[in-house]
Amino acid sequence: MVDAGRRTAFGPLVRACREAGVTGIELGFPFSDPIADGAVLQAAAERAIEHGTGWRDLLTGLRIASRELPTAVMTYANPVLHHGLRTACADIAAAGGSALIVPDLAYEESGPWRSAANRAGLSLVQMGSPATPPARLRLLANATSGFLYLVSRFGTTGEGSRASDLDLRSLVSAAHAARPELPVLMGFGVRTAADLRSISAVGGDGAIVGSAVEQLLSRSVAPARLRQFLRPLVRATGTSPSVPLGRAGS
Repeated sequence: MVDAGRRTAFGPLVRACREAGVTGIELGFPFSDPIADGAVLQAAAERAIEHGTGWRDLLTGLRIASRELPTAVMTYANPVLHHGLRTACADIAAAGGSALIVPDLAYEESGPWRSAANRAGLSLVQMGSPATPPARLRLLANATSGFLYLVSRFGTTGEGSRASDLDLRSLVSAAHAARPELPVLMGFGVRTAADLRSISAVGGDGAIVGSAVEQLLSRSVAPARLRQFLRPLVRATGTSPSVPLGRAGS
């Protein structure tokens, strides 16, 4: 989560991610009503808002992170629309961002967003869930760019059921059948090496770990602790997928 209160710690933390073998960063921008987020990320958003975190902080964070790793922005529709859809996409791209993930953006409403993202050179990532029928998942796979974000469980991010509790083979297979070249990354409830191995077992190409990282950072922003936490997760993925987001080091 972008937090103006962590400005000095941010660069070393991103470098720790790269040194641990992470292949990309998901940078959250706080919103007051984060419907997809569990308690950990809700609390992080509240702290960030209390610290006065704003759009300039997001762009500063993007400039730092994108020098180390491809960086996607995850936020909600309202902050982007408040800033102006085309302007927001252009700002994110100019700051080095590679992709935009918007959990409360329905496919049926995403046309203007795809146009604005394409115009700016951003990937607009679509999201599927365990409740998504295979036919609709194929539709989402064909509409997304960069990768498909598959929510690995019912409910919000963070504590609760684990990513390994559901068998998502049919959904992953549907996405791969629609777009064989498209990586399918899975998130929500991912926090252990066992979760990563379960994701690989059902055909997932990689994982997104958010709440577990934020929980760690709420206790300590020491880069060494973050590296120590991430390395076993990276090892559990085996060969990391090549997610076509690019732009790191530009």
